[in-house]
Amino acid sequence: MSAQLEAATTALRAAILDGAFAPDQRLREVAVADALKVSRTLARLAMSALETEGLLLREPNRGSRVRAFTLAEIADAIEVRGELEGMAARLLAERGLSEEVEAALCASLAQAEALMAAGVTTSEARQDWVAMNLDFHGAVIAGSGNKAIAVAVRQVSLLPLASAGSIIFDTGDSLHGRAQLERAHEDHRLLFEAVLARQGGRAEAILREHAFRSAQNRRHNLALGASVAGLPGVHLIRQSA
Repeated sequence: MSAQLEAATTALRAAILDGAFAPDQRLREVAVADALKVSRTLARLAMSALETEGLLLREPNRGSRVRAFTLAEIADAIEVRGELEGMAARLLAERGLSEEVEAALCASLAQAEALMAAGVTTSEARQDWVAMNLDFHGAVIAGSGNKAIAVAVRQVSLLPLASAGSIIFDTGDSLHGRAQLERAHEDHRLLFEAVLARQGGRAEAILREHAFRSAQNRRHNLALGASVAGLPGVHLIRQSA
């Protein structure tokens, strides 16, 4: 992908996820080209790239439209990510921890414990939790040594709310919200122990279950009207479907 095309695709993706276009809205090359200030050729290629990613749908003789997602589709995407990351965890356990990856995982675990001790009750603390979670999952993927997994996880994570960084916190029920974070941290701790013990199958199962639980938490917290301000692509979710 050329630098110009990559820039146009990134800009169009951001515009869609940030709400510049409504779900099911039809997009035409001319309008996209004007919005991005690029040629129609670049606009067409960027739209094609986002059709491949799943953010746009092409309909015969009707052009492209912005895709709307159901909660079930988002849960499916998260479980796919869990399968991929589960494989990464198994490979990491089988090959053994490098000093660098072990240090990264330990740092994430320590940060999570510090955050929970202080209380994940402010927007700053929640942002720190998201960063910690991304670091932990990223270390598992990088440590697996499998670049194809990294590419596939990056692809599925482009869908709304599917990435490890798209956490929906239950801010309405503080006890329930804390319980969700404690369980997520416990999953991370158990995964680390399994990897240390070179238990690949156990590590894989823990991370797959962790992803399944993450999908259920998103569904539950969205249904209760949890705050989702700032989460890219959340406006594309049809919560009633």
